[in-house]
Amino acid sequence: MTSFTHKLRQGLRAVPARVWAGLLTVCCLSLTLGALLLSVNVVYVSDSDGNRRMLITGVEDPAELMAMSGIVAEEQDDIYYTAYNGNLASLNIQRAFPVYVQADGALSTTKLCSGTVQQALDLAGITLGEHDYTEPSLHTPIEEDMEITVHRVEYQDTVVDQPVPYETEYRYTSLYHRSRGKTVTLQEGIEGNDRITTRARVVDGVVESSKVVSVERTAEPQNAIIKAYQAGAPVSSMEGPEVVNGVPSTYSRVLTGRATAYSGSGRGASGLGLYEGTVAVDPNVIPYGTKLYITSTDGKFVYGYAIATDTGTALREGHALVDLYFNSYSDAVTAAVHQVNVYIIE
Repeated sequence: MTSFTHKLRQGLRAVPARVWAGLLTVCCLSLTLGALLLSVNVVYVSDSDGNRRMLITGVEDPAELMAMSGIVAEEQDDIYYTAYNGNLASLNIQRAFPVYVQADGALSTTKLCSGTVQQALDLAGITLGEHDYTEPSLHTPIEEDMEITVHRVEYQDTVVDQPVPYETEYRYTSLYHRSRGKTVTLQEGIEGNDRITTRARVVDGVVESSKVVSVERTAEPQNAIIKAYQAGAPVSSMEGPEVVNGVPSTYSRVLTGRATAYSGSGRGASGLGLYEGTVAVDPNVIPYGTKLYITSTDGKFVYGYAIATDTGTALREGHALVDLYFNSYSDAVTAAVHQVNVYIIE
């Protein structure tokens, strides 16, 4: 071993210095190249339009890589930078595509890579009112060259007054048996009023539909009341036992005599009020408070059920059996004098 080592040393000493210098240079270059390879990446730059570049660089900033490749992203483009294991990386540009928005009579164009109709409107600076809507709907995914239409919707109320017709109510009486075509208007008819609110749905300035949303009765109609002739219809509205063939089903006796007519105001001699259905009598013949049923002997005139509440000189002197009260002077004049049967009920 000692002899071999000795010979090796002698051999190394015999190598010229320039050979040793060359070997050292090669080693340094190898180390430098290795370090350089460790710090450099192969980067593929591409976009969705089909453009593609390969870069060998140590740069990792996407903006610098795009500038080096000449493939540059625009404002709405999406940029994806991906580094793989080793020295390989990719930078992909997804190009934004146009979407058209029709709103308020104007067409605007916006660009984006993905999203929904709502995001396209936001990007275009278009806002929707409470009732506005879009076609397609807000949650629809966008597509290249999609056309979005914004429909403006408003509701307009119209208020109109509509007359409410009155009805004609007839009150029948046998009082007009001597002039059966006669009628008297007791109350004039007055129309009422309904306030009707109609709501129209207006889409883009055109009425699409309308409906009545409220009807308010602001004035009730007043019926016309007309008094007219009807055979057997009583003057008095007072009720009593059932009447069969012009005779009450229950009575104690019947008196026959002359009936006159009067009108006025105040109270009768008995202290009770005066109204159709009250009559004056001779209280010695028919006591106050007696309930009566009165009809003409020929059945053409029916006063009906009544109560004896008043008296008068003619009655006390026997000139008339009963004096029939009427609400109006004209009705009293129309009634004049009748020969009547007075049924004593109680």
